[in-house]
Amino acid sequence: MNIELVKSYIEEYKKHFESIHNQEIYKWHAIKQFQDNFDINSKDFYSNMELSLSKSENLLDSNKYFPRRMLLENIEASPEQIREMFQLLYDEDFDLLERVENFQKDFRKLSNNVFPEKKKDFQDHRAILVYLTLMYPERYFFYKYGMFEKFAERIDYAHKPSIGKVENIGLYQNLCELVRYEIQKDQELLNLHEKRLDKKCYRDKDYNVLTQDFIYAVTQYFDRIIPPKVSPKEIVEETEISTNELETKIENLNFTPSIVNHHQNDAENKRIGDLGEIWVFELEKEFFELNGKKELAKKIEHVAKTKGDGLGYDILSYDLEGNPKFIEVKTTKGKINTTFFVTRNELEKSKIEKDRYFLYRVYEYDEKTNKGKIKKIKGELTNICNTPMNYKVTLKE
Repeated sequence: MNIELVKSYIEEYKKHFESIHNQEIYKWHAIKQFQDNFDINSKDFYSNMELSLSKSENLLDSNKYFPRRMLLENIEASPEQIREMFQLLYDEDFDLLERVENFQKDFRKLSNNVFPEKKKDFQDHRAILVYLTLMYPERYFFYKYGMFEKFAERIDYAHKPSIGKVENIGLYQNLCELVRYEIQKDQELLNLHEKRLDKKCYRDKDYNVLTQDFIYAVTQYFDRIIPPKVSPKEIVEETEISTNELETKIENLNFTPSIVNHHQNDAENKRIGDLGEIWVFELEKEFFELNGKKELAKKIEHVAKTKGDGLGYDILSYDLEGNPKFIEVKTTKGKINTTFFVTRNELEKSKIEKDRYFLYRVYEYDEKTNKGKIKKIKGELTNICNTPMNYKVTLKE
């Protein structure tokens, strides 16, 4: 992602803020209307949903796109079935992409049975992300495939969406989170945003709606900005080593108390981790393109964003012969000896795929110059995972 381009577009956004605000303020009205009225347990679910979505027309009904109308028609015909679908969609204990796909599949099946004459139910990823964002505006972002595709291209985002793929949602969420960080640093923009919010608006304390509003404005209202000169991606130093050749430091127990802002530290570590994963993803693609292996370059997948956490690795890549490589990326701005953490899933995956598992330790990473160093550690991670920090506990009833 070209951060300098993002900053340039933010300057354009501020210049045209007043006119954009007048056309897009309905989003904040729509969320407040939903937040103030929606009740999943309402006795009259149809009337409650109709009221809750009464200010969401621009988000859900336009031209030949009618998800709101089809939703209400199906609720009127099958209120309890649709209520159950929303209960499952809004259950944050389960995987996001699975919830989205299940809602889409179950709605289509029900709608086809009730309204067989209607060819479309319009419950696509855009509509479902509207439902999620209205319910959890601090977690999600309004989504349009075309908007995502165009914005990703304009700011040189590493990932290009594929139409209709549910994996787009994870990639889009990641992009929005990275853009939000740049927006949150611009106090002038935050002040402009704060002044426009009246009593009819949702108070966008996490700036998710502001982030999407900015992304939409770049694609809808602004001409392409010529990219400023930035340093190309560069590996300052690269080494590869087996885990058997590594020595790690075993730390002694320390019971000294301290007050640390873990929440902000974790958020910043995640952001740097995401940037490091994207950097490695781009480097892997470039490696294959430079070696005339364009088909392999196309197959590389940033699975941590397209499928989610828990696989035990971040990037599915290959060697020049086409054999898979499972890459876990750990990124720091600090030195090579900066402490990092390995999850149980990562450790176990490294045991299963010990001949094809790589830990890419990215260190001294500089997001401004897009430079860093990499130590590639091949093999299972058992001998370097020497200090357990947490234990999972489940009590019997």
